[in-house]
Amino acid sequence: MQPPSLPIAGVLAKGLGVLRADPGRLLVRASLLMAIPALVIGVRQATDSYWLNMLLWLFSLVLGGYAAWPLSRSVLAAVSPGRSGPPPRDDWWVRDGFVRASVAFYLTVAVGIVFLVVPGFMIAMIYGLYPFLIIERRARGFHALALSSDLTRGNRIRLLRLQLVCLLLFVPAGACLYLWNSHPLGVVAFWAVSTPAMAATFSVMAGAYRTLAYPTRR
Repeated sequence: MQPPSLPIAGVLAKGLGVLRADPGRLLVRASLLMAIPALVIGVRQATDSYWLNMLLWLFSLVLGGYAAWPLSRSVLAAVSPGRSGPPPRDDWWVRDGFVRASVAFYLTVAVGIVFLVVPGFMIAMIYGLYPFLIIERRARGFHALALSSDLTRGNRIRLLRLQLVCLLLFVPAGACLYLWNSHPLGVVAFWAVSTPAMAATFSVMAGAYRTLAYPTRR
């Protein structure tokens, strides 16, 4: 059976639309998530200790999983106004699996981007829908990655295009770090500018998940 085609323009419009409809809650949650890399960058500017920076990056992977949890739940609820039934419970074992899957996902994408950019993007487009599968379908952490692979089959190039568009939203944040290199102002500006970009990215990816998982409810 041919998978449903992912309408890039429609998904972008839906994701950005829910962000405009409820910016406060999504921006607050995105700001907590983006505070983690901002803190790591700030510490790196303050010290040249290789091992301290390495430990901070590893710790940030775990902390990022916990910070991404409320943001993922919020954007999924925002793109699902017509969903019947109560929202999924916030079970601790689901959140724990989410964090483990997030650590594996972020670490694999980071390694892929550091050594070869293309593998990093391939991992992101294949497994990037795992947060919503864990939240909505109660999938176990690593099983959600496999489900994401199945769900994205046939639309991975379109997902890659979506992710590249979202990546462009972070260009101003990267420019802040470049212009104010080794200055605390650069870190603060990075955090402030990247927060709406992260909220928009999560909203768009939640819209992509909703479109692929329930094509008849577009």
